[in-house]
Amino acid sequence: MSAKAKAMFGERLKAPDYQTLLQKKSVAEIASFLKEETSFRSALAGINEKAVHRGQLEALLRMDVLYRMEKLLRYADKGSAKFIDIMVMDDEIEAILSCIRNFSYGDKLMLVSALPTYIEQYMCFDLRKLADITDYASLMELLKGTPFEETIGRYQVKSEEDIDFVGLEHELKLHYYERVIETIDKNTHGKAQKQMEDIYRSDIELDNISIIYRLKKYFEAPPAKIQSLLTPMYCHISERAVHDMIENCSSEEVIQKLSSSYYKRFIAGAKFVYIEHYTKMILYNMNEHFIHTYNEPNLVLLSYLLLSECEIQNVIDIIEGVRYGIGQDQIRELLVY
Repeated sequence: MSAKAKAMFGERLKAPDYQTLLQKKSVAEIASFLKEETSFRSALAGINEKAVHRGQLEALLRMDVLYRMEKLLRYADKGSAKFIDIMVMDDEIEAILSCIRNFSYGDKLMLVSALPTYIEQYMCFDLRKLADITDYASLMELLKGTPFEETIGRYQVKSEEDIDFVGLEHELKLHYYERVIETIDKNTHGKAQKQMEDIYRSDIELDNISIIYRLKKYFEAPPAKIQSLLTPMYCHISERAVHDMIENCSSEEVIQKLSSSYYKRFIAGAKFVYIEHYTKMILYNMNEHFIHTYNEPNLVLLSYLLLSECEIQNVIDIIEGVRYGIGQDQIRELLVY
């Protein structure tokens, strides 16, 4: 499986491919290039690229992650198959949050278009029914018996307008990370287990840094508010250092400390555009290092999955940029590869 994943990673989109995509003038031109010239040809086989809708194209691209995963799992043991649950759970959480946004103050058509129908067969609730949910009580009924029932139930209030959405999102994120670490611990051992945990703990840590930066730069939030929104997990930046960022640093100083930390080896002189791009670049380079350096199947599988999701997000960002007439340079700044 490790050898297969590395071979598939070798077929990824590279700088010349992204440059070609950036020069396309329409969704149809992008679809045609992806179908004829890239590893997405299997996912897009049979489509009429001249008539494909942007939403359809994006759904097919996201589905390709699942196809890649299934292809690799043919070579894996039963424990490796558990990692598909991690991927699905992330989408389940986002679908639930989108549903709550919709019946609180949203647009049902936008909700339906955003639902991850490409993985509905793997989900622990009926995704089609989720699209028809109009209140919290109905959502609770749909999620009965699922891993989300207890958490969602704690945030049920009489009026949808009073939902603590930030708190709910934060707690679901904690639940997700706990499930990730549990899955790794049960299905991987030794050095590979530590490295896989390192990937996710780094993700958590960098997400915390992003929260600190955003709340300081754009909201001037007090330290207590910032602390309440962080996930209490640490990896390469100590709890004391994080506390110092919260209490004593400006947003610019937060970036300086991040740039001089353990993660500097994965920044590789990258230009700071915005905080999420910066942290995604770090994680991309970490996973690329793992996939090139190690052969442990589960570690390579996880790294390849995360790198594939990043690749697909790049293509979707280009599609969106072309669709809305955003300049090439602006779109290029969003890409991580």
